[in-house]
Amino acid sequence: MPRSYDEILEANAAYVAADDHPVLPVRPSRQLAVVTCMDARIAAFPILGLQLGDAHVIRNAGARVTDDVLRSLALSTHVLGVRKALVIGHTRCGLYDPDGAIETTLTDLMGRPPFNQTWGTFSDPEATIRKDCRRLLVWPDRPDPFQVAGYQLDVDTGELYPVVPPTQAEPVVQAPA
Repeated sequence: MPRSYDEILEANAAYVAADDHPVLPVRPSRQLAVVTCMDARIAAFPILGLQLGDAHVIRNAGARVTDDVLRSLALSTHVLGVRKALVIGHTRCGLYDPDGAIETTLTDLMGRPPFNQTWGTFSDPEATIRKDCRRLLVWPDRPDPFQVAGYQLDVDTGELYPVVPPTQAEPVVQAPA
């Protein structure tokens, strides 16, 4: 049963009253951004051994490196000092669509998604993580240096499996003026 908005505000009042909320700098202390799924079963900070303030966590359906993820990463990298990115997919993802039925159903119900994107469904989870890591490694607006890694999370055990080892992007080559 969903919590009511009043219950949410009551929980927030108790949190504030506990006076345990840290005041932290805006820059993530580990210079890390994590791209992962919006799935409610993913506890991004504990599974990675992170604390509040260590990393930016960017979530969307399927942990896909979309144009909007790149928009957020542009801020993270060029303004807030992030130099490493993790792409973390997971088992039993709702966008796993080996026969294309989810993509077709969503398109039939709602039409194409905005901004010339797809719904982001996939049939090969590890290949999708590799593809999204490659997109970050060749992203023309990435900072220099910039490192990318990709993992698959088992949502039943919390274990991470390496898919793309930490890979340093080639130096950014600036066009002559």
